[in-house]
Amino acid sequence: MKNIILLTHGEFSKGIAQSCQFILGEVENLAALSITLDETVEETRGMILDAMQAFGNDAPTLLITDIPGGSTTQAAIQVMASCPGVYLVTGLNLGLLLSLATLDLTGNDQEDLSSIREIVEEARETITLVNDLSGGDELSDDGEL
Repeated sequence: MKNIILLTHGEFSKGIAQSCQFILGEVENLAALSITLDETVEETRGMILDAMQAFGNDAPTLLITDIPGGSTTQAAIQVMASCPGVYLVTGLNLGLLLSLATLDLTGNDQEDLSSIREIVEEARETITLVNDLSGGDELSDDGEL
């Protein structure tokens, strides 16, 4: 069991959570938090802590933000530093979210970190500028990757 908190600028978190559940069905313990220009890092930190408390369990929490250097990530870093069992991943996209949502965390910190690292690396490898594919060799006859 795990908790997942998506934290993004604007309504991105709500849309990507909906897309994730469209593909996977109901995802337990998934919270989508959005910030606006009005929230401070401290207020955003409070939103994260409130969401963690609302889960009502002590399961590990995957905290996923949209922009690596953004205010969402700055607030999440503060939470990660003060709360054990929080794993912070930034650079949210749907493929990454689907993989993390289906990940079984063991509760063993080193094993969980290793599994999360593998997923992050796989997500990095899927980002492709299709125009640059070598002469279309990587495309099937019907134009699919």
